[in-house]
Amino acid sequence: MTGNTLKITYGQRENTQQAARERLRRAEAEEEFEEQKAAFVLNFEDLDDVERLMRRSNLQLLDIVASERPESIRETARLVDRDYKEVHRNLEELESLGVIEFATEGNSKRPILRGGTEAIDLSITFPVDADTSHSEHRSETSA
Repeated sequence: MTGNTLKITYGQRENTQQAARERLRRAEAEEEFEEQKAAFVLNFEDLDDVERLMRRSNLQLLDIVASERPESIRETARLVDRDYKEVHRNLEELESLGVIEFATEGNSKRPILRGGTEAIDLSITFPVDADTSHSEHRSETSA
């Protein structure tokens, strides 16, 4: 993962906050510390937001925005061969999630990844159940 990456996580708020506090503590103490590997970290705590992000139509748009860097919403719609209004609605949804933003250039809005990043790293962590018998039951039923 490069420093120009948007890291999207689920269920990792505590880890992210703890790592940020540790970097701050080390910086204030003038100690060496590992720089954050991502330019931005966006942590979802609600599975509904993860579901909205993971829709095929939204992932397709993120792929196009990251790889093709379209100059406008209209060009984005053309690249995915979808209706402009539908693409506009999906891009606004991605903006509301904090994954993309729009750079206004003349009369057009150019979709870009948050903060002008160039890549996305997605990480999902589900909490481990402390009740081992419950965990074993899940293992048996999923096998």
